Amino acid sequence: MNFGRYFRVVSSLVLAFSILSMVFPGVAPAQSGIADQDLEKRLSGIEQKLEKRRKELGIPGVSLAIVKDGQVVLSKGYGYKDFENKTPMTTDTQLPIGSATKAFTALSVLILQDEGILTLDDNPRRHLSYFKINNPRTSEKIQIRDLLSHSSGLNRTDLAMITGKLDRKELIMVAGIAKPMAELRERFFYQNLMFTAAGEIVSEVSGMPWERFVPQRVFAPLGMNNSTMSVSEMQKSSDYSFGYIHNFDTKETRKLPTRNIDAVAPAGSINSSANDMAKWIKFILSGGKIGDQRFLSAESFAEWIKPQMKITPDGKVSYGLGWFVQEWKDKKVIQHGGNIDGFNSMVAMMPEENLGFVLLTNVSASSLGGEMMQIIWSGLLDEESKDEIAGPEQQKEVGKYNFPQAGFDIEVLIEDGKLVAKVPQQPTYALKKIEGRRYALSNAPPGFFITFKNSEAVLEQPNGKFTLTKRGAEPDAQPVETGAVKTAEPKAADGVEKSEFTASELVAKVVEALGGEKNLRKITSRKAEFRINAVNQGVMGYGKSYSKAPGRSYAETTLTALGKKIGWTRDYYDGTTGGSNYSFSDPEVVTGKRLRDVAFGYDFYPFLNLEDKVDSMEAAKTKNEGQTVYTLTLHPKEASRVVYYISADTFLPVKRLSVVVSSSSSVQIPVSESYSDYRRKDGTMIPFKIIGNSPTMGDIITTIRKLKHNVRIKDDIFRIK
Repeated sequence: MNFGRYFRVVSSLVLAFSILSMVFPGVAPAQSGIADQDLEKRLSGIEQKLEKRRKELGIPGVSLAIVKDGQVVLSKGYGYKDFENKTPMTTDTQLPIGSATKAFTALSVLILQDEGILTLDDNPRRHLSYFKINNPRTSEKIQIRDLLSHSSGLNRTDLAMITGKLDRKELIMVAGIAKPMAELRERFFYQNLMFTAAGEIVSEVSGMPWERFVPQRVFAPLGMNNSTMSVSEMQKSSDYSFGYIHNFDTKETRKLPTRNIDAVAPAGSINSSANDMAKWIKFILSGGKIGDQRFLSAESFAEWIKPQMKITPDGKVSYGLGWFVQEWKDKKVIQHGGNIDGFNSMVAMMPEENLGFVLLTNVSASSLGGEMMQIIWSGLLDEESKDEIAGPEQQKEVGKYNFPQAGFDIEVLIEDGKLVAKVPQQPTYALKKIEGRRYALSNAPPGFFITFKNSEAVLEQPNGKFTLTKRGAEPDAQPVETGAVKTAEPKAADGVEKSEFTASELVAKVVEALGGEKNLRKITSRKAEFRINAVNQGVMGYGKSYSKAPGRSYAETTLTALGKKIGWTRDYYDGTTGGSNYSFSDPEVVTGKRLRDVAFGYDFYPFLNLEDKVDSMEAAKTKNEGQTVYTLTLHPKEASRVVYYISADTFLPVKRLSVVVSSSSSVQIPVSESYSDYRRKDGTMIPFKIIGNSPTMGDIITTIRKLKHNVRIKDDIFRIK
């Protein structure tokens, strides 16, 4: 059976963010000490790198402004705002800035604090009587500053938001139903609806809607006359951009409808131009002044940009109030990106260097903002590169290293005489030798290192270490041929023991526990009715799923919140093509590796004839939630790696680990499915409870209410026109 496919996790489509972005913009000649000719050369180099990456990443158009010492040293459009008609992008073209809006909302709160109307320490309930968190301790102690620093303990509660069926108050109430994933200030979780609540507090205490407060109290004083608060406003302007998505599998660039997010406007609805945002950057680099006049008190400005909530354990990356706060070569950087259907932005500043930039693009989920921080900071602030030239000792590091947790390879090679690491759809990372065979990823955020060994490399990052196997290297454990599939004895790791079974023997025990091959093959189709509870989203739902051997599947799900129907999804795979339809977004057809992952995941008999489906598999023993389990790691011929946890008592699958890959970005979302409440049905064991988990959605509990086997299902149901 195809475990856990009754409800496919819905990805968050709007207001995404990136914490792995670090850039530092331009330099003015007189104050920087860079001669005019040198500055021109440096800026030209930045532009060349920008254009190269823009084309490689399939971005139709980009608008860039760099500010140094109060002057705009570069302002230019690249590519097209209308890709179909080849209409050039300009620095006056309006584009959505997405979550870069959050800094404007935080500033609005600070303005009102300066006026004595509220304080950051107020409980939100003082101003919004309906506000609550589904944790009595958090509800009692939460402050407005927690709304602005992502420290509420709530995971993203975006599912109800993206359906577009609830108003602002209702969405804040849905967030109050969702189960937090941590205690107050215990862990950083990016949270759009807490910023929505902060915007509503601004409306309540100021006596005017947030949509009027920002233009009157922020845009007007700063002279930002080419900025708007909604999609409808932007599309009335004489110069605005369409939004696009680029598919790296098909090389197709497709126009997307611009999403209306009025209900969560304070989290991400502002639209602006590079020239207008340059005025915003000047204001911030001035320390909160307009000209010689202080606009925001020094105390409030300091609160705005100081670390409030740690993101990495060492605090090297933190969150302020509407800003990410991090370092570049021991210098403070404040930045925020924005991502919404068809658009991506980056606003970044280095106050110590009086330097900042804004980058606006018209494509979804681009990595260019983070890359431009490195390109601009290095291009304008670094002395001429003194990186060492790679020698014979670096040659042995060259090769491809498999990164199974992320679902891709990291390629290490010598390029332009230097050792570098390349990751699909990400910037090239220069490797700077620390000692021995340990290198720092010099243009990555702090805390990223890679240490090479004979047949592997250890990748270190602030949140943990990963072992990457070098392809083609002599393995530490020799594969053993067992039939048509290779199995291997894995190296011992923390909490992992050698299995007394080979992988093939473990698979045989799983098949027997599920009912045996004969009974499994008697089942050729399945229909199920189910209910879902997205406990960390405040959303419920129900639906039906249909599956048919050898590997076709269809599921339809209705989503509800606050007793209302708010949307639906339709997921399908017909054995060749697959995708999803939504009530709240454009249809999606999966391609490339994601399509291969879908095909492998929808296999009607996942544990039968595995030798024909995978290149290799390994068995080991470990613990899962205190219980002893076997791990069965599968390496499909073309799809992403899958790991099953198998009960040591029953030999039934209890968990499945995999990733969701993207065809339009380098994002790899880890997902898991836990199986319980097994019941015997027609001689086979079926889990009637599945808990899916992803970083964006949290836990989604699927409970099967009815299930029938060998029902007649027309093939047309597996195809969505």
